[in-house]
Amino acid sequence: MDSAKSMANASEFQSAKAIVERYLSLHAEGSYTYRPFMKKGICRGSDYRYHADMHQLLPSAKLGTFSYLWGTYEAADAMKLRFALIPYGPVKIYVNGVLEAGSDIFSERYRSKQIFDLPMQKGTNDLVLVCENTSGGFGCEFGTWVGKLDYYFLMPSLYPAMEGVCYSEPQQTLLETVHPEALKNLTWLPGLPDFSSGHLDLTEVFPHAADDEWAVVVTSFSVAKDTWCNLSCNAELALDGQSMGGSVEVKSGTHTLTLFAKIGEGVDLHITDAKKDCSISLMHPVLGSESAYHYAIAGPFAVRPEGFQVEFTKPFSTSNGLDFWRLEGSDTFLRMYNDNTLFGHWNYPLGVTLYGLVETERMLRDLDPELSVQIHAYLKRHIQKSIDTYDYAMWDKDTLGGATAVHHLMTSLDSLDDCGSFGSTLLEIAKDHELSGYEKLVAVVGDYIGKTQPRLADGTFFRTGLMHEFHENTLWVDDLYMSVPFLCRYAHYSGSSEHLDDAARQFFGFAKYLYMQDENLMSHVYDFDRNIATGIPWGRGNGWALFSLSELLMVLPQSHPKRQALMDLFRNLSSGYLKLQDEMGMFHQVLNMKESYQESSCTAMFACAFSRGIRNGWYHDPSPYRQGCIRACEGLKKMAIDVDGHVWGVCRGSEFSCSKHYYAEQLLPRLDDTHGIGIILLALCERMKLD
Repeated sequence: MDSAKSMANASEFQSAKAIVERYLSLHAEGSYTYRPFMKKGICRGSDYRYHADMHQLLPSAKLGTFSYLWGTYEAADAMKLRFALIPYGPVKIYVNGVLEAGSDIFSERYRSKQIFDLPMQKGTNDLVLVCENTSGGFGCEFGTWVGKLDYYFLMPSLYPAMEGVCYSEPQQTLLETVHPEALKNLTWLPGLPDFSSGHLDLTEVFPHAADDEWAVVVTSFSVAKDTWCNLSCNAELALDGQSMGGSVEVKSGTHTLTLFAKIGEGVDLHITDAKKDCSISLMHPVLGSESAYHYAIAGPFAVRPEGFQVEFTKPFSTSNGLDFWRLEGSDTFLRMYNDNTLFGHWNYPLGVTLYGLVETERMLRDLDPELSVQIHAYLKRHIQKSIDTYDYAMWDKDTLGGATAVHHLMTSLDSLDDCGSFGSTLLEIAKDHELSGYEKLVAVVGDYIGKTQPRLADGTFFRTGLMHEFHENTLWVDDLYMSVPFLCRYAHYSGSSEHLDDAARQFFGFAKYLYMQDENLMSHVYDFDRNIATGIPWGRGNGWALFSLSELLMVLPQSHPKRQALMDLFRNLSSGYLKLQDEMGMFHQVLNMKESYQESSCTAMFACAFSRGIRNGWYHDPSPYRQGCIRACEGLKKMAIDVDGHVWGVCRGSEFSCSKHYYAEQLLPRLDDTHGIGIILLALCERMKLD
């Protein structure tokens, strides 16, 4: 960080304000992206990879022929895309026309995963896989190298901006080049509907519906100024929400047209009279005029759906159960995506970020009421978006293949990471923010942590059965934060003390495997496959432990039988950490490795926990910890916060290793990483509370 921009001479209030104003200016609002999606061809499965069994897709292809698979990837900057390939037969991978990787005979025989780092240029990149049809297999699985990493490909421009990968009819010989102009000459599948037809065939959209069942069809169009036209249709019309029968006069402006049609009859819409050669071009009400698709279609309904609400964030009831909007053609849906990485998303770093924001909102009610109100409104918008889209996301998972682009963690829930941090923050924000419908998500998180999350025989949480195979059969100190703060709030929410008992139990289970007694530190991970603790006291992992213990001690009754033992653990850990604070007030990425870098998120967590220990009387002698908290916050202002509100020195999300050099040299710090923004805000708030 440029020392000239340091907040070293600023107050905690000024530092927190700079961070918040920057964050809100960049992430205060976001909208969802909608795209067409064909539930056929090459789609992502529940493992988040694309599945291309070309023997199934091209059953008549002859041995020795080839099929080209073509998708595009949008990169914000030049980068390496970590890409997994599981070949069924020979596969070559081209990026922007250049051969970059391919299968080998070993991966083809065993269908084993190969991982490549593919070069991506800024902007649109063409990814082409060339698959050879052999007796051993034809096709591949490809995409993300680890489960729930939610990147996806878009089809090339031959298709209307939809997710997926298209594939060519079998080719006898290989093309001389795989550049787009050569590829466009091939015949591509899956096929698109005839958009030029004036007739909307609803039996193609709903092939199993009865002819006398109903559909709701919505479209938009514009009429030029000083013109008008009469529209007639074989279906019942409603213009801008007003029922008009079978015909309507339309004046200049932009209009929404809703049609109630019987499926067997389809939709035929005509201009019967017009002024000044008035013409209309239908456009999709969500995808807009640039899309080839014109209609949003709901159905089937056994009877005409009176009072049907046209709304594009939630599934609706039909004759076949819950469904969402369809598009022209067969097996084609309107699909929702959240491309705003820091708005409306649900993940554990954002859970911590929003926790820091809500505490800052409360601190600023007197110091800066206007900014406090802005934070309040932002939190409500973000959280409510997450609540409102959950039902859609679960429908998407059940209907469209399993890999969702909204709520992808909660729809693939298999770990505490997926739910605990954000669930805790949801309950925290619900205390003084008016939220609608959050109870369903709280119940899902409570049920998962209480009844589903794997445990050891003594009830301690551990990791097994995850999509992320690297985590299999391990216990992570991080999971104290991914569980305990939620259990603390859930105990109050549900009125059941058993959840506090469960939270207390976790510390003894984790300490059994991870506590480094000689140093009063916590090892990052215990690996049950090798029956070893890694022995590395990772900074943020230890921060999670002490911070989470402070969350529990703040709500655990004085009479609780485990309270004294937990208090002893809090004091012992605090003493171990305090000894490792450096002369600038910072703590290091590997706590007992001074040459590792100064890490901001663990420094903030220790500052928070020290402050809570002082304010609640948990230390026999609070003065060293008061100084430790003050020095940590001074260090953060000098080293981690600049006048523009940037946050520096935060370690990225971690895997684990038995080598301290992995943490010190590969897990490098990032700018404005959400693993640190919220916890630094919490530290600044705690420092203000000390005074």
